[in-house]
Amino acid sequence: MTTQAKRFEELDADKKTTEQEKTTDEGLYFEKKTADGKTILTEDMAPECIGTAFPAWKKWLIAAVVANVQLSMNFNASVYNNSVAGVSEEFQVSEYVAKLGQCLFLVAYAFGCELWAPWSEEFGRKPILQASLLLVNIFDIGAARAPNIGTMLSMRFLGGLSSAGGSVTLGMVADLWGPDTQQYGLGFIVWSSVAGSVMGPLLGGFIEQFAGPGPAWRWVFYVQLIWGVFAQLTHLCIPETRSSIMLDKEAKRRRKEAAKAGKDLNIWGPNEVIQRRLEFKEVLVIWSRPFEMLCREPIVLFCSALRKSRFTVRKKC
Repeated sequence: MTTQAKRFEELDADKKTTEQEKTTDEGLYFEKKTADGKTILTEDMAPECIGTAFPAWKKWLIAAVVANVQLSMNFNASVYNNSVAGVSEEFQVSEYVAKLGQCLFLVAYAFGCELWAPWSEEFGRKPILQASLLLVNIFDIGAARAPNIGTMLSMRFLGGLSSAGGSVTLGMVADLWGPDTQQYGLGFIVWSSVAGSVMGPLLGGFIEQFAGPGPAWRWVFYVQLIWGVFAQLTHLCIPETRSSIMLDKEAKRRRKEAAKAGKDLNIWGPNEVIQRRLEFKEVLVIWSRPFEMLCREPIVLFCSALRKSRFTVRKKC
C-alpha cells in the first residue's frame, strides 16, 4: 500500500472518502469523493498529467539528471579513502582514526536514505532531494575547512545522514515508468550508483597526486563539492515527478481555468483534501515506515542484506 493510500485510509472521521464507478470515452474509472462532497483528482482521471505520460526523451533526460545525482553521492562515499593519509598526517592521528570518516559516512548514509524517502512521498521528490543535496554540499564545505579531526568526522557523519539519493532517486523511476518497463530506468540508475563508487578511487588518485594549492586531502572534498553543486543545479531544472503533487497542481490549474470562465469547478488534488498533521506521532509514523517494511517484508530484508555486503566489499570500511 502506498503512502498516499494510507493517508486516505487515515482521514479523520469527518473526511472519509467514497468511491463511485464512472465511465467515459476513455474507459472506466473510480471517482473518489470526500464526505463534504469534494471530488478528488486521481491518476485514472488525469493520466496525461503524471510522470508516466512524459515522452520517452523527457523521461530519459530526467533519468540522466538523476543518474548524475547518484554518481555524485556515491563518488562522495567512495573517494574519501584517498584523503586518509593526508588527514592522518595533518591531524596527527592514526590511519584507523582517519578511516572513521568513511565508516561514519556509510553508517549515517544507511539511515539517511530511509529517513528522507518517506518525506518525498508527502511533499514531492524535488524539494526533498534539493534539501538533501544542499545539506550534503554544506557539510562538504565543513569537511574541507575542518580545523581538527573531530570537526571533519562530524561533517562526514552529517553528510551521510543528509544523503537521500539512494532512495528518492529510485522512487523517481517508479514515478516515470510503469511496472512493465521500470527495469530499464531502474537498471540505468543502479548502474550510475555502482559507477559512482568505482569513480571515487580512480579520480581520487589523481586528486591526491596533482590537486592544489593547499593539502591534497582537502581537495578531495572540494571536488565533491563542485560535483555536488553541479548535480544540484541540474536537478533544479527538471520537473516534479511525484504523481500526487502533479495532480495537486493540475487540480489547481483546472479550478483557475474554470474561474476565468465564470464557473465553480469541484475538483481537488489528493493532498489538498488531506489535513496535514505534522505532529510528533505523525512524524514518527512516517519515519518508521521503511524500518517496519525491513522487519515485515522478507524481500526488503534480503535485498538490504545484499546491498550491505556490496557496500562492505566496495568501500572497504
